[in-house]
Amino acid sequence: MAKRGAIVDIGRHKPLGSSWRSMDTQAYSRSYEPETRPEFRCYVSGQAKAWQAEYDAKVAADAKRDAQMQALLDLKQRMIDKNLL
Repeated sequence: MAKRGAIVDIGRHKPLGSSWRSMDTQAYSRSYEPETRPEFRCYVSGQAKAWQAEYDAKVAADAKRDAQMQALLDLKQRMIDKNLL
């Protein structure tokens, strides 16, 4: 069995850090990794026309939904004005 005091404290060591600490990880990602932001993915994958068509279809669907909602709100307001609700 070891005697007490066998381990001698030699003071504090300099904190060690990784050599990767100063690396700009965002620049590395932008340079070497594939694009993950959806607004830029069409240019990376060459699907710009397909994405534009999908976007136009979504805009048209949103406009149709908004028009239907406005028609329902107008109908509800007319019913309120006639004291039907």
